[in-house]
Amino acid sequence: MRGSTSVIQLARGCARIGGGLVAVAALACSGTIQVAGPPPEDAAPPPAQAKKPPAPAEAPEAPEPPAPAAAEPFVTTRDSDEWVRQTLKLQARYERVLVVGAPAPAAIRVAALDLNARGAAAEPRDLPVTRAFATLQEAADAARGGDIIAVLPGTYAGFSVGDKPSAGQERYIHFKAMGSPGEVVIHRGCAADPNWMIYLKAAHHVVIEGFRLAGSSAPGRQSAADPKAGIMIDGAFGETSRLAHHIAIVGNFAHHHRTWGVHSTDSHTVLLQDNLFAFSAGEHGAYISDGSDNYVVRRNVFFGNNASGFQANLDPEASLDAVLEHPSFRDHPRREPTRAWATELMKRATERFGEHGFPDGRGVNFIIEQNVINGNGRSGGGAINLAGVSDSVVQNNLIYGNLASGIAQWDNANPFDRAYVEPGPRAPEQVTGPDALPLWGCRNNLIRNNTVVLSARGRPALQCGNGSWGCRLRNNILVSDASPSIEVLSTSIYRFDAGHNVVTQVSYGGMPEGLKRLAAALPETRAITGITRARFATEVVRASEEPWVILEGGWWKLNPNRPDFRPKRSSKMLIGQGDAREVPARDLLGVERSGAELGALSPGPG
Repeated sequence: MRGSTSVIQLARGCARIGGGLVAVAALACSGTIQVAGPPPEDAAPPPAQAKKPPAPAEAPEAPEPPAPAAAEPFVTTRDSDEWVRQTLKLQARYERVLVVGAPAPAAIRVAALDLNARGAAAEPRDLPVTRAFATLQEAADAARGGDIIAVLPGTYAGFSVGDKPSAGQERYIHFKAMGSPGEVVIHRGCAADPNWMIYLKAAHHVVIEGFRLAGSSAPGRQSAADPKAGIMIDGAFGETSRLAHHIAIVGNFAHHHRTWGVHSTDSHTVLLQDNLFAFSAGEHGAYISDGSDNYVVRRNVFFGNNASGFQANLDPEASLDAVLEHPSFRDHPRREPTRAWATELMKRATERFGEHGFPDGRGVNFIIEQNVINGNGRSGGGAINLAGVSDSVVQNNLIYGNLASGIAQWDNANPFDRAYVEPGPRAPEQVTGPDALPLWGCRNNLIRNNTVVLSARGRPALQCGNGSWGCRLRNNILVSDASPSIEVLSTSIYRFDAGHNVVTQVSYGGMPEGLKRLAAALPETRAITGITRARFATEVVRASEEPWVILEGGWWKLNPNRPDFRPKRSSKMLIGQGDAREVPARDLLGVERSGAELGALSPGPG
């Protein structure tokens, strides 16, 4: 499926209202170009490199790389604006302007990027161009912290960026597509690794904004010539001793890739905002993996992908294999399928690299909010599929019309947890605390004010699978006609806490009745039960399975026939029935909430 077409054309320039991509048909304006003659050259070009002496016949063994500097403490908050404000400090002015494409302009007009802006963009300013380049890779090689790389309309090969020591807070390297949405297209992989169109290898303090990353595969039909993903964020820890970090992926359209729209490993402190990830042929719209931490994923649309819409599978096997590749661990025993082996390796790695300083198969401090996830799951997965994500918030997401699960939590069936899962506890006295449960499940997550509507046999709207304990559910609409709304397994009933949700039915996976005493509050507590999709449809403005977006002229727009899941003002089921202590300040569309309503949206008319 490649989407519908329409005679309506996208407006040039800027259109930003409400909550971002989920609320409007175009992103913030990409910028304008002023052509006024050839660009000036850098006043001080880099000096020529001296010749290296010939290598000796037998080079000595490379010294062990130093441990990376400790990461800044993660900002712990349920307010993603506050996270952005404290975490991603962009510069107000650019030090240099590098332009890619022809004809080369003398100046560009661009506004400073405000990641928390929900309205019109700031007033643009004319910036003189410092240097011009023919390719993205040439500009990426020349870039340094504080630069903007303005890319003129056209079609380009991809590029790679590595560790730039000059980049840092208030000195980001900002790659920005100019012109109207969709006029800057990356259509093939980068030279460093053709598997990726944009490859951020051990990179940090980078912004990628406004690109169309155009693959040629279709869900279920992968093209071998396509890159695996539009964007790859990779610390390459075993090689570099580093994690990629402080990266913002903003307002891009990644579609029809062989495997994923965006993929990441060995990373922390990443913002995915206002993007459309659509029609991944093999797997997911976005795939976050291998011990990544501290992500905000907000205001995106995940549409029509073959498997999950958004997948965060921190994968302890792959993560700890990456640690073993590091020179510090040449002497460590190779992988054994036991918790004792894994925890000993993590203990040694923590002593060397610090907490969150290496891929450990667990992800903490995610905020996943205000996303629309629609039409995914032909080959399985979950609309939001989490394995090993803990101490995180999932809120204000709209999930409908998918073919597999809604929100899934589990431990990726890793071998280190197997002895704690098979067969799992049979009596409450067997669960003496967290140490008696799987280590790599999803722990202590707050899941609130989401709207999940589906009908997929054997696929629940909300699943707490292997070791996903301490889950707190508030104010959700979890409706599933063909399977349970909520499924809780025996390894996840510990400290499970639910209340003020709309559900169809609940499944406990055949666990012994006595284990339910381990829960803080069972899903039936203060819940509205037995609600089918047909019954729910009478409580909202307009329920349907229509896609949220349609494709048009190389970009996308909101489908005018999309559903409207706002509660009717007359709804006694959804209005005022929530836990007022757990209602987010804004809803899916960025509208300030005024009451304790259930689901992702504030009330509409009716």
